[in-house]
Amino acid sequence: MGIILEKEGKTVSEATMSACEELGVSRSEIDVEVLQESSKGVFGIGSRNAKVRITVKDENLSEKGLKSKKALEDILGYLIPTYSIGIKENPDRIKLDIRDTNDKGLLIGKRGEMIKALEYIVGKIAGRSCEDGRDKRISIDVDGYKRRREDKISILVKDTARKVRKIRKPISLDPMSASERRMAYIALKREGGVGYETKVERDEKRIIITPHQSRG
Repeated sequence: MGIILEKEGKTVSEATMSACEELGVSRSEIDVEVLQESSKGVFGIGSRNAKVRITVKDENLSEKGLKSKKALEDILGYLIPTYSIGIKENPDRIKLDIRDTNDKGLLIGKRGEMIKALEYIVGKIAGRSCEDGRDKRISIDVDGYKRRREDKISILVKDTARKVRKIRKPISLDPMSASERRMAYIALKREGGVGYETKVERDEKRIIITPHQSRG
């Protein structure tokens, strides 16, 4: 079943618009059922608001997913002039992809730190007042940056592991963010003949790929 929301307003149109604004959807993305027509009453006595029930047509979207998309749109509206946002959901994650913008560098930030900040803020806003999809994690990408970064890290790990196996000495990678380290750990699981350790240096963490010690 899709997301269902009931709203009141002075007119059916006002109630419908209010529901669309709350969820960040367009009129074409919902079905509307009029529960109660508005009435002016007599001399203001007995007046009543219109009441509608809207149902989001896409049953794969959660309330948190729609609210996270709207929260991201509100934030980006203050930062950049043009953009579009795609949304997809799976059982444990809400994926928001920012596209059609010339401000990719600003939105990505150094080592993806801006993306990380947006994920945190949007997650806080969207999870504040909804139950449907509450436990899903927010994942934001900018024009496929994460996918390209994951491919780059995977190649780096594979090449470094090959070198470690050859020279039989540890090699340290450059400092990485938490999300980048997760990508590297996944790639390392596919490599045989090497291990790894994580070294903390001030506020940075780096992965050291080490050769497996042979057993005599």
